[in-house]
Amino acid sequence: AADVAPPPPPRSDGCVASLGALDFESRNPAEGPRHMVQPPASRQTLVCCRTTKGPLSVVVRPRWAPIGAKRFLDLVKAGYWSSRVPLFRCLKDFLCQFGIAGDPSIGKRWRRGLVDDPSWLPYGPKHWHNDAGVPRFAKGYLAYAGGGKNSRGNQFIVALQATHRLCGGSPWEVPWGELAGAESFATLDAIYTGYGENGPSQGALQSRGNDATADFPLLDFVESCEVVEDETLPADWAPYP
Repeated sequence: AADVAPPPPPRSDGCVASLGALDFESRNPAEGPRHMVQPPASRQTLVCCRTTKGPLSVVVRPRWAPIGAKRFLDLVKAGYWSSRVPLFRCLKDFLCQFGIAGDPSIGKRWRRGLVDDPSWLPYGPKHWHNDAGVPRFAKGYLAYAGGGKNSRGNQFIVALQATHRLCGGSPWEVPWGELAGAESFATLDAIYTGYGENGPSQGALQSRGNDATADFPLLDFVESCEVVEDETLPADWAPYP
């Protein structure tokens, strides 16, 4: 039989091309100018997301929050992000909320709440910053939007700037990964925040999908995500007791 050519590698399109291409700090996160405490040690999965403003390299770290990390990666593998997911609530110098599928028929099955992961970041106002002044939640950290215990589903947040206002006691806000690479942070800085709290409503997006974005021509979107490289082992995804 004729040899079968191997499938082509995923296209990184401006994303970090491999785990080995990450800078030292991204490959080996440690307490310091970026992280207020020592993050949990974790093998990593590198995901490339393409948005209307450029690439986002997402480093998924399952030992940070295994249940939340797995849901994001399941969405990537299911092609969820190719439904053109709007960045519908972006607040200048704070956060962007996103995750409602562009096609309502795709989004329904992913809304079910996940069991909360324990937080590796310290809660409470005493921990807004560490002694060196590093805020609790770094720019580019990724977590979930939620509204109560075990409320994580298919909506996410990414910090547009380092802030003490996130993961202060809300269990859904434990980070499960972060952005990496200069191109990612350039994209993050370029995402449109002018609509603020006045973008399309969650209810309209959930019922009408991207038809609900017609009156918001400057809104940005995640257009696709794909796995670039995965070094994790099955045990890395085991929930904490």
